[in-house]
Order: sequence, then structure tokens, then C-alpha cells
Amino acid sequence: MVERKYIAPNAITAANMFLGYLSITASIAGDFSKAIWFIILAMICDGLDGQTARKLDAFSEFGKEFDSFCDAISFGLAPGILVYSVLKSTDSMKSFVIPVSFIYALCGVMRLVKFNIVTTASSEKDDFSGMPIPSGASVVCSYLLFVETLRNSTGIDLFSVEAFVGITLLAAILMVSTIPFKTPDKVFKFIPKKLLLPFIILVLATLKYSMFIITCYYILVNLTKFFSERSKEELE
Repeated sequence: MVERKYIAPNAITAANMFLGYLSITASIAGDFSKAIWFIILAMICDGLDGQTARKLDAFSEFGKEFDSFCDAISFGLAPGILVYSVLKSTDSMKSFVIPVSFIYALCGVMRLVKFNIVTTASSEKDDFSGMPIPSGASVVCSYLLFVETLRNSTGIDLFSVEAFVGITLLAAILMVSTIPFKTPDKVFKFIPKKLLLPFIILVLATLKYSMFIITCYYILVNLTKFFSERSKEELE
């Protein structure tokens, strides 16, 4: 008999996977905008299931494995299919469609396997070895969302196939790297608590633009810290 406290977090995790599945179907149908938003909604579920588990003290090895399998669908396979569908619809770089999309999905799954090996189910959130897979999905999806919104609102088309391929491969490399990534709450701890709610509201109101900017900031802060510390070690 499953204890009642485990039902809510696992149900949210299942919703995460369902949204990833919907994203895949939308990508196959050529509706890239819906595919992106389904992945974004899956990210919200991914955050909520952990918070729910912490509040209910409902951590378990099953929950950890279930979460990772669902993340593999929503943030590994779904963005991979989205990348495949977007590149397939372009006139250039068609020979790179399968390699680029598969490498992203493969690195995402490998990232989750490594995470499961080195962590145990608990209420503590440690820093990451390599970029977390939701951030990988975020940078890929937010770039597409950013350029689509800019094109629709201003008529300026900044989409570049080369840039999109570069962003996708960079995300893949960072996910399987050993570069330490701090949790988002540590990266954005400079925001005063009294301004946190207005900041969140501002981000949500401008999500089509702010998501890409915030994701890039998160990645750059972690990379800058890593390379600056590495330079100091080499000089000593």
C-alpha cells in the first residue's frame, strides 16, 4: 500500500512527463510554439514536485528514479525532438539534423544517469556537477521563444540556424561536463527578499524575453566562476 504522502509529488512528476509527451506530439505536428510551452510547463512541475516532497517529507528512491525518468522525457527527448523538427524545417544544415538532436538527447540522459549515481533522495539541494538538464532544455527553448516573439512583435528576425545548433551543442556539452553549477537560488541570492515577489512577477510578465536572458545569465555566472577559480589555481 502506497503511503498517502507520496501520491502528490509523484502525481506532479507524472504531469511533468505528460507535458513532455505533449511537447513531442506538438513538435511532430510542426507546432513549435506549443512544444516550447509544454516544456516550460513541465519545468514548473519539475520544481513543484520537489517542493511538495520537501513539505510532505515524502522523499524516496522510487521518487528520485521516477523524477529522472520523467525528466529524460520532458527535458531530454522532448527538446531533442523539437531541435530535430526545427532543423528539419530549415533549408540549411539538414545533414546535421539527426546528429545534433540526438547528441542533445543523449547528453541529457547521461546527465540524469550521473545525477542518480552520485545523489541520494533527501531534502537537501546540493550544487550540480555539470549543468542541470532543465537548464539545458531552457536555453534551447527560450532561444526559440525569444526570436519568435521578437519576430512577431517587431518583424526583426534574429533566428540563426548556426546559432541554434551552437546553443544546442553547448547545452549538451555543459550537461555532461564536470563544471560545478550552483543551484539557481544561490546564483540569484543577490535579489533582496522584499523584492523577490516583484522580480518573479516581472519575469513571468516578460517570460518570452526574460527566460532566455535569465538562463544565459545563470550559465555565464557559473562558467565565469569556474574559469576564474581555475585561472587562480594555475597561477598559484
